[in-house]
Amino acid sequence: METKILLVVDDSSIITNFVTKIFKDEFNVLIAKDGIEAIEIIRNNFEQDFIGILLDLNMPRFNGFQVLETFEKNHLFNKIPVCILTGDDTKDSLDKVFKYPIVDVLNKPFSENDIKTSISKLKLRK
Repeated sequence: METKILLVVDDSSIITNFVTKIFKDEFNVLIAKDGIEAIEIIRNNFEQDFIGILLDLNMPRFNGFQVLETFEKNHLFNKIPVCILTGDDTKDSLDKVFKYPIVDVLNKPFSENDIKTSISKLKLRK
C-alpha cells in the first residue's frame, strides 16, 4: 500500500521542517511554499491518496484563501481534507475560513501535540 500524502503549504521553513520531522515516518510529506506550488503538487499527484493539507493563510503570490477558492471551484474538499495553519486569528479571518468545509484551524505557534490532534481529525475525514 502506498504511503498517504500530507501536503504542508506554508512559506515558513520553520513550520514545514517541524511538521516534516513529526510525520516523515508516517506520511509522504510534500511541501509547497505558496498556493501556486500547492495546486501544482495536487494536480501532479491527483491519483494519490492524500491524508490532507495543512494550509497557511498568509503567503506570497497565491494565499490560503485563494487555495480554498480553488478547492471549492474544483470540488476538492471531498478528496482532500483541509486544516488551516494561521497566525491570523482575527474574527474576520476565522469567519471567512469557516465558510469553507475545513476540518480544523490551528493557530500559530502550535505544539507537536496540537498538530498531531489536527492530523487525527484529518484522518477521520478520510
